[in-house]
Formats: sequence, C-alpha cells, structure tokens
Amino acid sequence: MAFIAAISTNNLAQSIREELTADFDKAGSNYYAYPGPTEKLTPAPGGKKPFYISHYGRHGSRYLIHNREYDYPYATLQMADRLGKLSEKGKMVLEHVRLLREEAQGRLGELTPIGAQQHQGIAKRMFERFPEVFKGNVCIDAKSTVVIRCIISMDNALRQLSALNPKLHITSDASEHDMYYMNLQDKTLYKMKWPKEALSVYNAYCKKHARHERPMMRLFNDSVYAWKNINLTRLNLAMFKLASSVQGTKYHDKFSMFKDLYTADELYHNWLQVNAYWNISYGSSPHNGGTQPFSQRNLLKKIIQEADSCINIEHPGANLRFGHETMVLPLTCLLGINGFDQQVSDLETLAERGWVNYKVFPMAANLQIVFYRKNINDDDVLIKLLINENEATLPIKTDCAPYYHWKDVRNYCLEKLATYKE
Repeated sequence: MAFIAAISTNNLAQSIREELTADFDKAGSNYYAYPGPTEKLTPAPGGKKPFYISHYGRHGSRYLIHNREYDYPYATLQMADRLGKLSEKGKMVLEHVRLLREEAQGRLGELTPIGAQQHQGIAKRMFERFPEVFKGNVCIDAKSTVVIRCIISMDNALRQLSALNPKLHITSDASEHDMYYMNLQDKTLYKMKWPKEALSVYNAYCKKHARHERPMMRLFNDSVYAWKNINLTRLNLAMFKLASSVQGTKYHDKFSMFKDLYTADELYHNWLQVNAYWNISYGSSPHNGGTQPFSQRNLLKKIIQEADSCINIEHPGANLRFGHETMVLPLTCLLGINGFDQQVSDLETLAERGWVNYKVFPMAANLQIVFYRKNINDDDVLIKLLINENEATLPIKTDCAPYYHWKDVRNYCLEKLATYKE
C-alpha cells in the first residue's frame, strides 16, 4: 500500500510539472487568467431541477496593486541599461516591463478589460446552464466588497444577466455594512498566520527550491556587476510577479515573460514556493494551528442563512457575491472542497497530495452552490457544488454524487463551524 501511495503521489507531481510545461500561465497562481470550465455537468437525479444559486466569486484579472511592483524591476533594469550592463535578453525584458508599467499607470489594482470579459462569460454560462434559476422576473441580489475591481466585476456580470433576461429584478450593493462577511479582517487569525515555526519551515523550503540565479543572470552582460549590485532573489520575486500578470493584460498574446526568462524546471520550482506560501497563509496548515480557513466563518454562516430563507420561496433566484481570492481560497479549505482541507506538515508533499493553488483561485475564481428539487413541496433538496464551473467534491457521504443532500451539507457545515472558538 505504501508503494502504491508513493507511485500515486509521484505521478501527481509529474502531472503538475506537465501541466505547467504545457501552460506556463498556470504558474502565475492567483494571476492565472480564468480558464473557464473543462467538464460537462452531470444531469440531476430523479427529476430534480435547479431553483437557486448561492455564489461567491473573485474579481477578474487586474493590474498589480502597488507602484513598487512595477517601479522596482523597471528602475533596476533601466539603471543597468544606462551603465551598459544589460544583455540583449535584458533589453527585451526591460521593454516589456516598460509596456506593462505604462499600461498600469493610474490603474493600480483595477480590473483589466480581460477581467471584465471573464465575468461576462461566467454570467452567460451560469444563465445558460441553469435557465430555471433565471426564468421570469426572479430576484438576483448581488453584493460586492467596496473595492472598485470587485464592483466593476459585479457590474459586468449583472449587465450580462440583464441582457439575457431584461425581466430579472436585480439589486446590488457595495457597502462597509456587509464587509463583516464579504471580507472579514480577523486580526486575531492574522497575527497567528506566520509564527516563527511557519516562517522557518517556509524559508528552508524556499531555499531548497531556489532557481533564480540563472534566469536573473541572463538579464545582464556583466556577472560581476550583477553579483555586486543586484539582489537577485528580490529581482526574481518582482519579475515572477510581473511575468504572472502579463496574461491578464492587453499584451497577453504579444509576449510571455515566463517563456522569455524561465525554463520549465525553473518555473516549476518558483511556483512550488508560491504554492507553499498560499497554503500556510490561507490553508489548514499545521504550522500555524490549521485555523486560517475560519476567517471565512461569517461568509459560510451567511451562505447557510440565505439558503435556508430562499428554500422557502418557490422561485428565489440567486445570491451573487463578488470579492477576492483571499476569501475564495480559505472558504474552499473550510468546506473541504476537493480535499483542500487536508493538513500537510511536509511542504515537499503539498503539491503531490493535490494542494495546487491555481486549481482554486485564478482570476475570476468562483464557487457556485446550485440547489435542486422537484417543486417547492420537495423536502429532499440537493446541491451541486461547482468550483470554477467544474463539479467538485465534499468530504460528505452521498448516494447521488456529484450531488449532495442539503440537510447533510448544512449539518456538516454547522458542525465544522462549531469547532472554532472565538
């Protein structure tokens, strides 16, 4: 059994390498541009039909948030260029950095045009996949965090739904009033995120997987200058983030900084470090107590509360919520979707065991809980859970997979929430 398990994890690690080699953009982690669904939906059993959707989605592709994320790599390469220390590869990369920096001027953290298109597409597919939910003049209630990229994402989704059915009764809001569940800032959990143990384990892991010297040295024609004047580790972190962001900009089909700079092996090892960072920060990591997913306890309570209310309505419509990956990822872990609730002590086995960040939170990531029944008198309500529009699993027994009985899911969630003490 141990031998079979070892083969299984090794095969999974190899498959991740192959995925990243086939699509370098996946190494962008939370900058990965939304790929859309890859699977067909399983028909509902026993004449059940969708009647309500509870949703939480991340904003679409955005520009980087801080000036320094553009300014530092640009200034570093520009200074080297003035001194005649850039290679031909470095000159090309400098030009790409300049283009990205100029496009983001005055738009830091804002939604890109690709980000808007992502939410239009998601809304259109939601409407087409579950037409019963959006039939007639049903109510669609939408909430957004107060961040502009989330508000504009919500606007694009709602305008698409309205175009498909002008009769929809749509309400929307973005207010501090709802931030207690839309984007809870839990100071207690935040302080517990990176204790000394977690930081020590993570730094050792990053040191083992460091693969930045060769790609960064390619930018310069004078190795002595680079070693003496450039913090190669810092420059690599900045360049990797910039390279990750290209896919969400108008230059997505013009150039790839990933392919300009990194080999497939270097890309993989850089991604491993980012994957481990997100696991410790928002997953059920034993290195910080495994409680970070409970940052979304208020959101899960709200989902249950609104679902309980809507189940009593014949045609309830949908609750749509628009926020951030820092909600989508811990909520996924809190629910235990696709095994993301597992606690992994050895970071070396993290990806091998299926904890792969880009599968959860690309730009415009979304979690859809679709409710099914025969009619309003049907007490056996089923749900199907979709992550990024693909069917997902929960750690709950079911006799109708990939569907689950809502009463079982509800009890599971309430029991999980009860284990956390404020």
